[in-house]
Amino acid sequence: MPIRLAIVGVGNWGYNHLRTFAALQDCDLRLVCDLSEARLKKAKEVAPSVETATDYSKVLSDDIEAVVIATDAASHYEQARCALEAGKAVFVEKPITLEVRQAEELVNLAEKKGLVLMVGHLLLYHPVVVAIKNYLSSGEWGEVFYIYSTRVNLGTIRTTENALWSLAPHDISVMLHLTGKMPRVVNAVGGSFIKKSVQDVVFFSLRFPGNIIGHGQASWLDPHKIRKFTIVSQRKMVVFDDVEPREKLRIYDKGFDEPKEYLTYGEQYTLRDGDIFIPAIKMAEPLRLECQHFLDCVATRKRPLTDGVNGLEVLRILDAAQQSLDNDGTPVILSD
Repeated sequence: MPIRLAIVGVGNWGYNHLRTFAALQDCDLRLVCDLSEARLKKAKEVAPSVETATDYSKVLSDDIEAVVIATDAASHYEQARCALEAGKAVFVEKPITLEVRQAEELVNLAEKKGLVLMVGHLLLYHPVVVAIKNYLSSGEWGEVFYIYSTRVNLGTIRTTENALWSLAPHDISVMLHLTGKMPRVVNAVGGSFIKKSVQDVVFFSLRFPGNIIGHGQASWLDPHKIRKFTIVSQRKMVVFDDVEPREKLRIYDKGFDEPKEYLTYGEQYTLRDGDIFIPAIKMAEPLRLECQHFLDCVATRKRPLTDGVNGLEVLRILDAAQQSLDNDGTPVILSD
């Protein structure tokens, strides 16, 4: 049976959820909730038969099985908590909440009630990220040495959340997914150039167990639109360029080899500069894959790939990075 669904918040990103869920056969979109009558009117153009409401309490009715929350981040905790307490499965956009203790409460509540709690870490459903994870899991590339990301453009200037909270969750979630580890040390530096105290550009660094390094740049004050990851591993060097329309993944057979025998220290390592491989990856819209995954998890009670614990882990790193930002880049050590 299709999952009876409500969507809360149909702003820019929430509208994309509306468009996607309305097209999925496994979804029975019953209700759209938003404070804006103009947004609700626009929602009816996509789903003419859907009920609309400005009162959140209607989302908690017995007619609804699952709730998608795509409102501003400050609303996530209260709306998700109420939905879980009412026995609804919840898909909440990133970040899961703005405070670690609130996210812990949601995770515990979902576990206690046996409900699906999923967080919108979209890139983990991207076919290229799935392919990279499979390559790493197979051992074909050897151990990861470091990952760095660039997520910049000349975009909408925010007046409340900074570039760290707005953009970096995407890249942090991918770094956790590809390494399979939580970092031990986090630090971040940034600059506020448009609005005081709201950083337009942030550089963050993560140090993982095993001497793996993650580094990222997030900014909406940049002349270029770049969405790129570089992964340097033991045997391969890899670039995922999401702005590239077709050849999004390039695998470089580059690195250093250690010969079995050598006479001098300088001969101990030899440079390897081999072929570039562009694998054929069947592309699909990541949001559609993510939304379908949520419906599947609700139907089967399966734990989502980006479950509440995953959302909590990313939030802990964001919180630590913000602490570091507030203290001029002082490293923050994460407890176990």
